[in-house]
Amino acid sequence: MDKRRSRNRMNRKREKKFNWTTVVKITLILGVILLATFFSLLNIGSSNILNNVYINGIAVSSLSTEEARNKIQPLLDEKLNKEITIKFEDYETTILPEEIDFSYDLSSALEQAYGIGRTGNIITNNLKILASLFTKTNIEAPITYSTDKLDNIVENISVEIPNLVTEPSYYIRDNELIITKGTEGNQLDKTLTKDLIISAINEEKSSIELPVSSVQPENIDIAKIHDEIYSEPQNASVTKDPYSVSVDKKGVDFAISIDEANQIINSSDSNEFSIPLVYTDAEITVADLGEDIFGTRLASSTTKYDSTNTNRAINLEIAINKINGIVLAPGEIFSFNQVVGERTAKSGFKEAVIYSDGELDYGLGGGICQISSNLYNTVLEANLEIVERKNHSMTVNYLPVGRDATVSYGSVDFKFKNSRSYPIKIGATINSGVITISIYGVKEENEYTVEIVTDIIQKDDFQVVYENSTSIPKGTESIKQTGKYGYKSSTYRVLYLNGKVVSKTLLSTDTYKPLDQIVLVNK
Repeated sequence: MDKRRSRNRMNRKREKKFNWTTVVKITLILGVILLATFFSLLNIGSSNILNNVYINGIAVSSLSTEEARNKIQPLLDEKLNKEITIKFEDYETTILPEEIDFSYDLSSALEQAYGIGRTGNIITNNLKILASLFTKTNIEAPITYSTDKLDNIVENISVEIPNLVTEPSYYIRDNELIITKGTEGNQLDKTLTKDLIISAINEEKSSIELPVSSVQPENIDIAKIHDEIYSEPQNASVTKDPYSVSVDKKGVDFAISIDEANQIINSSDSNEFSIPLVYTDAEITVADLGEDIFGTRLASSTTKYDSTNTNRAINLEIAINKINGIVLAPGEIFSFNQVVGERTAKSGFKEAVIYSDGELDYGLGGGICQISSNLYNTVLEANLEIVERKNHSMTVNYLPVGRDATVSYGSVDFKFKNSRSYPIKIGATINSGVITISIYGVKEENEYTVEIVTDIIQKDDFQVVYENSTSIPKGTESIKQTGKYGYKSSTYRVLYLNGKVVSKTLLSTDTYKPLDQIVLVNK
């Protein structure tokens, strides 16, 4: 009996304890619901953003969207006006966010911030309102930028870094295929560089180190080179309806076997190799069709040069003679380096002034960039597709900013594609200080008028450097080197049809370094 009474008392205690725990839980739940409902009602009547809400790390709690915009926009604008320095060893350049059209979608972020606790059902809204009392919510404003402009900037950087890797290359000189080995050097990780630039803008970093690694050049693949140059002879032909022209092409092949070519390369430590070629003429040439198929001059560009600078003039003449008369079939790609070949003394090139690592220097073939630049402008006017083009490190005297095309055998080329429907022919002349390069062909059904427009983003002053010299009269000064301004620019090709703009395409975003003005003084 006593045991039964004791057991009953214990059961009653458990019931009381259980009931008390349940009551506490229910009370807490009701309290939370009431509290959340209270804050929900407050929020419904409020036009301000909830507590503990941030946009890009900037507090916008209890602000209206307009107040939040007025607080954040100046801070974002300040970030967008900050220049970022890009470095690798002695190489350095800068970039402004506006150069890639970088911007923040603040409106979207404000809409998202204001919607916290307002855009769901009453339960989810209440939970978010309650959570805002204890936890921080940060909203990153979406970013936008021009991938084309960023790609262009990074592409330029990739060929400007010092000690670039040189890949194997080849060109045809008369009846020989000249192959040069590559050399070990630096290579830029372009994808990572783009990510670093975007992160630097977003995180307000003042500088970034370029992700560069030393790499070996690819091995020479003789079989691949053979497949690239091999062709059967092709007769020229023309049809009237529909009008179509096919240009003649010589057949070309190795004069020796691929195994013999491999033996030449593997048995020598030389940097340059020569493989003999054999040509087969087409039975019908363009000349047999008449010049009518190239009767229309589609585009032309003229620049002037100093004909008294003998070495430079000789280099210009060699390059002009190489490109004059070149015919390109539709879809065919022109490579300046392949057509002109390596600039060697054996090929007749002379020492003349060149740009080297942002400085004036002397090198074989100096001056021929005027030919590639002249051709570039003709190609633009003819509305042909640009495959590869790089600006000089400093401005040139013969063309406006954004209109030049530098070349350097083995590393920087100028290439374009005949993107028209019919063959084209390059006509090039040089005489008495004037270079003229034209492109001839057949007009398309829709022939566009082309305008090249360059926007100057930034202009940098040059420094004036004084050097003591006894080569000039005492108490006088003389300019040894004229200074050049530095520029950042974006160049566009605008197409018109019947007087109306039909497209505006970014061609390039270029950076030109300033050149010091050197003044000789004899005090």
